[in-house]
Formats: sequence, C-alpha cells, structure tokens
Amino acid sequence: MAGLGRAKIGLPSQFASAFSFHRKFAFCLSSSTSSNGVVFYGNGPYVLNHNVVSVSLVYTPLLLNHYSTGPAYMEGQASSDYFINVKSIKINDESVPLNTSLPISTVNPYTVLENTIYTAFVDLFLKEVPAHIPRVAPVEPFGACFNSTHIGRTRVGPAVPTIDSVLQSGSVYWRFLGANSMVQVNEEVLCLGFVDAGLSPSNPMTSIVIGGLQLEENFLQFDLAASRLGFCNSLLSGPTTCADFNFTSIA
Repeated sequence: MAGLGRAKIGLPSQFASAFSFHRKFAFCLSSSTSSNGVVFYGNGPYVLNHNVVSVSLVYTPLLLNHYSTGPAYMEGQASSDYFINVKSIKINDESVPLNTSLPISTVNPYTVLENTIYTAFVDLFLKEVPAHIPRVAPVEPFGACFNSTHIGRTRVGPAVPTIDSVLQSGSVYWRFLGANSMVQVNEEVLCLGFVDAGLSPSNPMTSIVIGGLQLEENFLQFDLAASRLGFCNSLLSGPTTCADFNFTSIA
C-alpha cells in the first residue's frame, strides 16, 4: 500500500524532498493479476517495451479542492485527492445530460457516479448497446448487466459502446473502451463497471469518483508542480501494455 496523495506525507512529496526530484510521478496499472504495473517518481522519459510513453501524453489541469474528502481531517484542510474538470460524458458520441463542472478523484475499485448522473449514464448506455445483446438480471454492485455470449471481443476488450470523458475542450477527452468499462462477473455475464453512489460502500463526496478498473492500462502522469494531469488512452490499442516495463534495466 502506497500513499500517492498530494499531502506532504505522500510518497511523491517525500521523495521530491529527500532526493530533489521534481514533484511529479506517473503510474501504469496492469490489467493482469499475474503481471506487474509500474510507478515512476520524478521526470521521464517513461519507457515501456522500448516505447517512450511521455511523448504521447495529453494534458488537463489538476484542480485543488479546498474541502477535504478524507474520512478524517482538520477544519479548512484541502483535499489530498486529485481532481480534474469534466465538461461532459459521451457514449458513442452522444452526450449524457449532466452538470458541466464536475471534479473527478481517483479512488475505489469501480467508478462511482452520483445517483442522477448514474441514472442518465446507464439509460444512454442501454440505448447505445446493439439490440442483439440481451440484458440479464443485475449483479450487485452493478446495475446494468448483459449476456456476454452475444458480445464480441476485440483487442481492447468487449465490443461495447465507447465512453468519453470530455475535459477542457472537445478535442481533449479520456476514452474508456470495453476493457475499462465492462466487468466479467461469470462465464456468461458482463456488467457495466460503473456504480451508483447509493449502492457504493463509501458514498462519494464528489459527483464522480474514477475507479481502478477505469485506470488499468492507462498511463497517468501527475505533475504537481505544474498542476496538470497527463494521460494517454488505453495502451491495449498500441504496441505496449503497463506490464512491459523492464525492471532489470537502469531507469
């Protein structure tokens, strides 16, 4: 367990102080339970399988939430979580109706959505799912599940509608493909890996909380000094994955 928050006791701040690193870190979570991901502290280049990932990063501002979202905090203490501003969410390029100034932080196994956002999000996703894919009874904590025998497979996971989080402009978006949006709960059932805040074990204090599933195989760079998040969409569509860092090399 490693604390990567923006607080002074977090590893990024501790390492920056002890080793004169830039206040910057990056991580890449593997989607495989048998393969390692990787965390980088300080500047790049970040090399996975001889590919320098940092040259393909897209950036969006990191926001500071002046209200703590932690379970215990002092009055007036800012949140140590990381937040970005989401202008809209699109499914197959169709917009989900929601408030256009929503922060996102990164905790929880699956993305948690405030109830009204979740309802609108699932309704649109169901409209975009091809008619030949039948729904099945939901499996908690998920609210939308499907018969997986009717869903095709691609290099980037199940063939389901794409989900885009549109950031500061229409050309800057974080895309979630099937590998990051669907959960295989048994041999014949796939569920949409987004959770209603009302069913979440920890009710979020923010409207959207990005979960671990949505982060897998996405390379993320947190530049604390410049207050920006760098990201690239799923590595599964390219020549490398998060498991491709050579731990026997000299970084």
